[in-house]
Amino acid sequence: MAKLLANLHIFIILYAGWNMYLMYETFTEEFEQISMQVPGLEGKLANKKKEKRELKNYYKDIDEAKQRIELVASEVEKIQKKFPSEISDTENLALIKNSAESINIKNIFLNPGVEENKGFYFIKKYEFKGMGTYLQFLVFFDKISQSDRLLNVRNVNLKRSEIKQRGRYEVIECNATLEAYRYNPEYKEDREVPADAVAVPEVAPVKKPRGKRAKKGESEE
Repeated sequence: MAKLLANLHIFIILYAGWNMYLMYETFTEEFEQISMQVPGLEGKLANKKKEKRELKNYYKDIDEAKQRIELVASEVEKIQKKFPSEISDTENLALIKNSAESINIKNIFLNPGVEENKGFYFIKKYEFKGMGTYLQFLVFFDKISQSDRLLNVRNVNLKRSEIKQRGRYEVIECNATLEAYRYNPEYKEDREVPADAVAVPEVAPVKKPRGKRAKKGESEE
């Protein structure tokens, strides 16, 4: 017994050395496992940096798109304000009729249509018919274009009159559509960025990291 006690410190040193060896082996295995994961982690880090750059470019594109949309919307609103606030059938019909009668256009026929909503403005068409010479209708349309009221001439159809000609100037029949405009006070230009205006970057979903398995008797956090 005395001999065993005398050599007890040797057993303690051997036991401590064995435990140190086991700890070293465990550390070496864990270090090798971590070292094997480094290339994959570096690749994931590179992908995340790429996604970050793409997101920055994406938000930059959105800001630029917003600026362009705001510029266009402002220009549309400026144009909108140049339109009159109302359409007066009485004044428009009187203008068209007086302009035609002042140059002796005959068989004048006028028919107002219904207002059409074109977005930021309304349009109203007037059907016009009359008989006269080419020169008379040329002067008539010039008078319309020079008037203070906003009128546009569309769909002009000229044809030779079937009535027997008496003068030296050829008489023709004219069918035309005249348009009047007014702005739409209820219209507001859309300033939202369309979904297809910029390319949305694909961002990989974030995976939840795995925790270490808890030992028996220990609760997992």
